[in-house]
Amino acid sequence: MTRQTGDTRRARLTTYEKNVCPQCSGWLLAPDWSEHLNERCVRHTWSCDACGYGFETTVVFPTLEKTAA
Repeated sequence: MTRQTGDTRRARLTTYEKNVCPQCSGWLLAPDWSEHLNERCVRHTWSCDACGYGFETTVVFPTLEKTAA
């Protein structure tokens, strides 16, 4: 078993703070649906159990730079 430092716990809490409903600030566990659009883009569909608000988010990952071996 590994021991968690305060920094590790704080990093997890920071991640959880990003999953909130923009309407009521209720906590969201996971998207209802995730769709892989291409190698750099994923779209998530969310709905809030607390207020019923639904919305979409899009995540765009940076282009990977190829390095010489």
